[in-house]
Amino acid sequence: MNKRLGFHYFQDTLHYLERDLSQVLPELKSLESAWLLLKSPHTVAIPEEFITGLIANGIKPIVHFDFQVNSNVKPEDIRILLTQYAKWGVKYIIFFDKPNTKKAWMPGTWSQGDLVERFLDRYLPFVRLAEQNGMTPVFPALEPGGDYWDLSFLRKAFQLAKQRRNLEFGANLHIAVSAQSFSHPIDWGSGGEIKWRMPRPYAKTEIGEQDHFGINTYQWYAQIAKNTLNCSPKIILLYMGAADLKKGKMDENLDYDRLVNLVIDDADLLVEDFTIDKNVIACLFWLMNTPKKRDRQDTTPTTLFETQEQTKPEWIEDLQAKVEETQKHTAEFNVAESLADWVHPIDHYLLLPSYEWGIPVNTLDKVRPIIAESRPTIGFSITEACNARKVTVWNENGAFSEQDIQTLREAGCNIDEHIVNSLSVSV
Repeated sequence: MNKRLGFHYFQDTLHYLERDLSQVLPELKSLESAWLLLKSPHTVAIPEEFITGLIANGIKPIVHFDFQVNSNVKPEDIRILLTQYAKWGVKYIIFFDKPNTKKAWMPGTWSQGDLVERFLDRYLPFVRLAEQNGMTPVFPALEPGGDYWDLSFLRKAFQLAKQRRNLEFGANLHIAVSAQSFSHPIDWGSGGEIKWRMPRPYAKTEIGEQDHFGINTYQWYAQIAKNTLNCSPKIILLYMGAADLKKGKMDENLDYDRLVNLVIDDADLLVEDFTIDKNVIACLFWLMNTPKKRDRQDTTPTTLFETQEQTKPEWIEDLQAKVEETQKHTAEFNVAESLADWVHPIDHYLLLPSYEWGIPVNTLDKVRPIIAESRPTIGFSITEACNARKVTVWNENGAFSEQDIQTLREAGCNIDEHIVNSLSVSV
């Protein structure tokens, strides 16, 4: 499958524990997801285990700092964080969020003059910091329309950037672009300003015309980049599946099966005329999960995976079934040992318990026969164990729950559970 499929993670920074990763990783792997957008605080790093766990399973994290444009945060304040992220394997970084909206700026500063120029004054030093760490800065997504017309904001930003940095700005330009549908069909606005009349800011679309409010916003942006910087940027689409973020709505009328096929299948093999351009390297669907809200009146789905409030969308189940079927066929026709090694980088993992107070002194003595017979990889991480073909679970005094065991099963592991108490051992 095409490695463009991805998701937005929680819109807070509270779900980066090992148990969070152990829950989300099987879902991402069942969809062959290749990307995950992570919100990062600017004062502390996302835990290394969370990031490296994603990367080890072929999922590229995109780290997003969404502090306000003119906040007090300086590049020097996050230098250590970026160095650590780069060391752990993070390649893509986004600074700020929808800078053409008032909420992206500190109160009372929006109406000051030269907004785009002030944005670049803040943005470019962060860009240079990311580049110094070998990372790719991604130009932040704009809100279609927005409080400052997004097409005008982008064109002026690129023009000013070209003046300041000559050709450097466009040399490896990556842009995050909104893919909110605004309840329009999938192919709405396809062709950009080459095909359609440029919409007047904040005016209704003329009869027979189409504007850039939809999944194909990126085509309009790419044409602006071509005209101003003479470059063809790489595109990362955000918020796919959302009708309008302001209203917190998923698009119930969207043809998700068709959209997913456009994302994951090779464009050269599609029979329909409309495709997603090859310069789009990632398509991130909204929203993978969200914290539970009490007394929720609106039953419109806002997440993609099953929660206590809603069931898993049908198209997600269909995609998981499609991936599973593809993997079955792959296994049938590719039985070489090298494939098995790729699917399971660890052959045998011995999962041992650890407690807040430490590790039982006699545990290693008890498992010594297993070590002598099988020579497994030994560790304490469920996430790491998910990469193994076989997992021997030393479940001493109920250290691992049924949910933990189910997580390993869903990861495709063969489970050999040893239930241990102080008096006896049952296999």
